[in-house]
Amino acid sequence: MEVNKITSKLVRFLLEKIGIKLDAHKLKKFIDLGFIIVEKILVKFWKLYPLYFDFYDEMTENEINLANISKDDAILHIGSGSIPATSILLAKKSGAQVTSIDNNPRSVKEAVSCVLESGVADKVQIQHAEANHFPVDKFDVIVVSQGIRSYKTLLQHLSRAMKSDARVIFRTSSSPSGEIVQNDLFLKDIFKIGKIVAQKKNALLISILLLKK
Repeated sequence: MEVNKITSKLVRFLLEKIGIKLDAHKLKKFIDLGFIIVEKILVKFWKLYPLYFDFYDEMTENEINLANISKDDAILHIGSGSIPATSILLAKKSGAQVTSIDNNPRSVKEAVSCVLESGVADKVQIQHAEANHFPVDKFDVIVVSQGIRSYKTLLQHLSRAMKSDARVIFRTSSSPSGEIVQNDLFLKDIFKIGKIVAQKKNALLISILLLKK
């Protein structure tokens, strides 16, 4: 476990240093590609999952506090990937039921195995689905991963279809100061912007709380 902690700190340090030197658009592409590569490698070695889960642990904890998530909330996680660390950690930390979707059949198959290996099959359901057409009106909390390509179209769908009291957590790249970048200012037109948590240890990612207008 000590090796896991050292490796995790090294990855965080490198991402943070690289992130400061890149503009937000390039940073997002860099981060998204990095997560995809890491997932594809680690999914073959389940004993290394703790390395990946450690990267998301603090972020997920911050987001639970950000959106006041409780065991009574129905959570939708969009973009589970091959290793649905966010979904698993949300279920373990909050006790809530989590539905996790991805549009890649292979990633869904691998994510199902990961959930079974993590012992939370009673709390986390993995589905193959296209997020832009997925019914979201039964969920209290919707988490949008940072690797979603057409995220503007998705967020527009969510703003129209979500419940009136639902909370959306949107992960995206920020400026070095942790602020919303120019490319994401459209959010103010379709949502009420809530609090923002700067995940500075995670390559300048931020989690933005979005509420229905």
